[in-house]
Amino acid sequence: MFEALGSRENIPLLVALAVVVTVALAFMAPAEATLGQAAKLVYVHAALMWVAFGVLTWGGLAAAGFLVARRQRLLGWSAGLIGAGITLFVMTGLLGMATAVITWGGVFWGEPRLKMLFGLLIVGGLTLIVGRLGNDSARSAANIFFSAVAWFLLFRTERVIHPVSPIFSSDSLAIKIFPLLITASLAFAALQLVRYWANPVTGVEKDA
Repeated sequence: MFEALGSRENIPLLVALAVVVTVALAFMAPAEATLGQAAKLVYVHAALMWVAFGVLTWGGLAAAGFLVARRQRLLGWSAGLIGAGITLFVMTGLLGMATAVITWGGVFWGEPRLKMLFGLLIVGGLTLIVGRLGNDSARSAANIFFSAVAWFLLFRTERVIHPVSPIFSSDSLAIKIFPLLITASLAFAALQLVRYWANPVTGVEKDA
C-alpha cells in the first residue's frame, strides 16, 4: 500500500492530501490580537515563503553538486527543486496580495518585499528558459545563480509596509506551533512536486 502511494502517478493525490491538511491546520490555528482571523492567511503565506527558500537552497546545492560530480540525478533533483520553489513563490505572492487586500484594504505595489518577489519570478522565469535551452552546465549555473540571487535579495530588501512576522513576535505558544505544522505540511507537498518533476531525469521512482 505504502509503496503504491509512493509511485509517481499517486503524487497528485499526496499533494492534494497535504493541501487539505494545510487548510485544516490554518482553520484550527488561533487568531492574532492585531490581525484577527486574517492572521491564519499570514501563517500560510509565511510558510510558503519559508519552504520556497528552503527548496530553492537545496536546488542550488544540488546544481553545485552536479558541477562537481557530474551525476545526472543531481541535476534532475535540482530542476525539481527549482521548479517547486518558483511554484511556491507564485503561490505566496498571490496569497500575500489577497491578505493585503483583506488586512490593509489594498495591495501596496511600492512595497519592497513585493517588488522583490516580482524580481524573483523574473529571474526564475529566465532560469526555466535556460533549463529548456541550455546544456547541463548552463542549467546548473542558472540554478545556482537563482538560489544565490534569492538570498541576496531577501537580506538586502527592507520592509516598509510589510510587518514584522506576528509569529515570532507573539508570546503565544499556539501561534508559534501552528505555523510550524503548516510549514511541515507544505514542505511535504513541495517534496512531492520535486519528486514528480525530478523523476523523468533521475529515474528515482518507477512508474506504475
